[in-house]
Amino acid sequence: MPTAQGAVMRLSSTVVLALAAAAASCRTGQLAGKLVVKGDVISMHERPAGAAPSSPGSPQIMVLALDGVGRDLLYAMLRAGELPNLAALLGGPDFAHADLDDRLLSNLPSTTMPAWVSTFTGVAAGENGVPNNEYFIRETKTFAAPAPVTFHNAAPTLAIYAEGYLNKLVEAPSVYERIHAADPAALEWVVMNHFFRGADTMFLAKRQVMAKAFEAFVEKEAAHLSGKDSRATMQDLDEAVIKTLVSHLESGAVPDVLTLYLAGTDLYAHQALEGPDRARRTYLTEVVDPALGPLIARMRARGMLEHRWIIVIADHGHTEVVHDDQHALDADEDDAPGVLHKVGFKTRPFQQTVGARDPFNAVLASGGAMGFVYLADRSQCPGERACAWSAPPRYQEDVLAAAEGFFTNNADGALAPGMKGALDMIFVRVPRPVAEIDLPFEVYVGGGKTMPIAAYLEAHPHPTYVALADRLRELAVGPHGERAGDLLLLAHNGDRETPAERFYFAAPYRSWHGSPSKQDSEIPLIVANPDHAAADIRARVGAVLGDHPYQRKVTDLLLDLRGAPRE
Repeated sequence: MPTAQGAVMRLSSTVVLALAAAAASCRTGQLAGKLVVKGDVISMHERPAGAAPSSPGSPQIMVLALDGVGRDLLYAMLRAGELPNLAALLGGPDFAHADLDDRLLSNLPSTTMPAWVSTFTGVAAGENGVPNNEYFIRETKTFAAPAPVTFHNAAPTLAIYAEGYLNKLVEAPSVYERIHAADPAALEWVVMNHFFRGADTMFLAKRQVMAKAFEAFVEKEAAHLSGKDSRATMQDLDEAVIKTLVSHLESGAVPDVLTLYLAGTDLYAHQALEGPDRARRTYLTEVVDPALGPLIARMRARGMLEHRWIIVIADHGHTEVVHDDQHALDADEDDAPGVLHKVGFKTRPFQQTVGARDPFNAVLASGGAMGFVYLADRSQCPGERACAWSAPPRYQEDVLAAAEGFFTNNADGALAPGMKGALDMIFVRVPRPVAEIDLPFEVYVGGGKTMPIAAYLEAHPHPTYVALADRLRELAVGPHGERAGDLLLLAHNGDRETPAERFYFAAPYRSWHGSPSKQDSEIPLIVANPDHAAADIRARVGAVLGDHPYQRKVTDLLLDLRGAPRE
């Protein structure tokens, strides 16, 4: 295996070359514009000649996006006075002008890329087209991997910033595009968040710092970066991000809409020796909160906190797992690939691109507690013929054949011993053509039979799960619902009390997420404004969240606070 230092040097070179080439046109599903990188700044939105530099008379907003921070942890720390700078940003430790919402739920799977895309598009994965950190696009035979899990390469994640990789994958307008449509003069800044299409400017950390942090996360065996070395890598990233923002706030127009994303809490929790809860607590108190101090001082000096809405959100929680090959359901024959091979499927190689003539008829994508399985109609590509993938698989001969293989193996381990007893549920549905709206999943119960999810949960209660059926529907039903796969595997993870009983679809890590459990799914939403009382803010937030308080509602909230139209 190459050394971490060598890998970082190669990735840094890759990033430099990619950034130099990124001035080419960035085509998106909604608009075409130029993505131009100069140093630590990406410019995207050309302001009309003679336009005002900003829209200071409009409602001002700051979004602080914290990756991997669950609701209970953050609220307990705030109320205990452990995060004084964050409390100050919210108006003070009494929270007289801040609502700490206790309703918001993450996407399912509760993973980074789909969560942030839903947050900033306002629509679920079945509509925005990004269901997971990695997934398969049938009609183009493309393996999209903005955050690779089944293969180990940071280049796709780095391409998010160098080339707008995730921007190009999203099939719905961003909140930044919608704000600009309502207020063309609005000045919108994004700092490090993966999805930034339509904003005026994106600010980055130093290229070498970014490369080192993302390489540390995707490295298959992260033991060499565990503990202090790993934390230092993530700390360098977050501190560099905030310093970049502070420097750009020194003069000139201040942003009307500002999104600041901090990744370190999540990246460190995945591999921290002390476990995710202690790791996140110390990282928030010793890294994030102190780093916010100079930013708050600069914002106060520029008059940015007098009337501004402050919104604090996260994308998912964390669940501790065991760092070994037994609990990590990776790409080995003893895991899910072995089951598929034994029932007659040929899986796509675990890499971002493969040859056009590769004869795979099954694709696996990983999402922590959940695994996505995509199947071709095997009758159309026998032997070594490449499958077209434009048509859906057959329900009986392909989908149920694979489901029965996983179901029986879960009981006896005859096909792949490493998968025995690892699965909580298997979900299937009757496939539809890509152009049609997809059906919801049901639970496979063996022998070719299924049950609606609600009926299954009534017969088999899962008290730790929250809104499973509804959130799976948001994932899988819509114009791009087929990107959630033909078969979903839910590992025993969020339903188990101890790490030794939990499994996850990834290489060995010490913490993961993605399950429908409260621990992974309950996320913070804090809304503060010095001009409004907490009770009034809570009523306004509740009216927006409604009966489905899902992460996608954050876009509706931002538009509501800005006074822009929302659907």
